[in-house]
Amino acid sequence: MIELKPVTKHNYMTVVDLKVHPHQEDFIASNWLSLLEASYEEDKYPFAIYQEGTVVGFLMCSYYPADDAYPIDSWWLERLMIDKAHQKKGIGKEALKRFLNEFKPDENVSEIRIGADPKNEWAIKLYESFGFKQEGMVEDENVYVGDWKAE
Repeated sequence: MIELKPVTKHNYMTVVDLKVHPHQEDFIASNWLSLLEASYEEDKYPFAIYQEGTVVGFLMCSYYPADDAYPIDSWWLERLMIDKAHQKKGIGKEALKRFLNEFKPDENVSEIRIGADPKNEWAIKLYESFGFKQEGMVEDENVYVGDWKAE
């Protein structure tokens, strides 16, 4: 069973120690940097992904008001990673499903956006399997938009 739990002083070092495969490192920021951002920037929500009591991944969503980089007030799933030892077991898919069904910050929010490196075929396939559609590009990443609820 997959659970999402907030990152706290009790699990943050385990989250920091999670790693992706070397060929995936350019696709996602390191977890320590993400946690640092969450400590100093508003509206960032980091979660540890647990499978049967073991931390196996990391997820972080954020809210951004409209600006020059992106003209829409929007929620983003900024990070989704599964430790290299736990990949290819369906954990990422289950974690994304749980996130989309359980974490909805506001009843008026109907969409969430995700950025993906165009070379990150695994992530793109995952997001599209949830009905996310490519909306454009921001800072060299494809932007996908989807609904908060996952079937």
